[in-house]
Amino acid sequence: MIKKVFVASDIHDDIEALVKFTDYAQAQHADGMWVLGDFSLKPYTVEALEEVLESKDIGKFIEAKEKTNLEILAQMKGVLDNSGLEYRVIPGNYDPDILSVFGGRDLHKKTSMFGDAKIVGYGGADAFPQHIALLNQINEIVPFDHNELYTLLKKEKPQIVLTHNPPQQFCDDMFNGQNVGTPATTKYIMENNPKLVCGGHIHEAGPNGNNPSGVKSIAKYSNTIIVNPGNLGRFELLHFPSLETNMKFDYGTFSELHLDTDSSVKKIKNYSLKSPERKIGKIEKISEVVFP
Repeated sequence: MIKKVFVASDIHDDIEALVKFTDYAQAQHADGMWVLGDFSLKPYTVEALEEVLESKDIGKFIEAKEKTNLEILAQMKGVLDNSGLEYRVIPGNYDPDILSVFGGRDLHKKTSMFGDAKIVGYGGADAFPQHIALLNQINEIVPFDHNELYTLLKKEKPQIVLTHNPPQQFCDDMFNGQNVGTPATTKYIMENNPKLVCGGHIHEAGPNGNNPSGVKSIAKYSNTIIVNPGNLGRFELLHFPSLETNMKFDYGTFSELHLDTDSSVKKIKNYSLKSPERKIGKIEKISEVVFP
């Protein structure tokens, strides 16, 4: 029996986009949703930043940051809960430890089952824009360790891998052609041939495919399918310390996976909800791949 799973990543504070995604998954009678991290974009306010730069009171800054960040994360949990669908989440390189918000739905460094298939989740990535690097310096961002990830995968031997950071050389192609994913997952793929690996993080390797390699969301190695759903949310690069917008980027994509009983991928559909003037619009299918 084929099961449908909807996969999204890189929400970046865009609750409106997350609502549209979950509503669509619910309307399509999905069997589950997987969200691959980067719920956050601005985890703290410019006022909190200005105050800590002046006072050097790190404790007070962390308290203010947690209040701002956790309120947004709690809203997103409410959206996912209200769908009534089974879902799993992992943090991204913009996120703190999200266990206190998502509880058992948080799959970071844990295993779960999807039908007969074992899933392992691992969040984070070791790359940060300047306003997030500040949080990393004070241990307010979930840490990422390539060796820890490989050890976890080798121990658990999952058929399905959910990471924020995609495997190196597979759906990790940046706008400049660099491949910046993790070699840990690539090594696991080559040694164990899992059925499916899902990773986000590198927006330009998603369905919009803004990279010189022409990669658009999907790669294949032997019997393993690798999927990058792109960034669902409206993403911006921010100036530090003003937190004003430096540059705006493409957005609005997610994926629908059809999985067979043995967790092998039979079909992938990619969608976009982007509309003019950076609004959240009607969902449209932008690509479909069928696997024999």
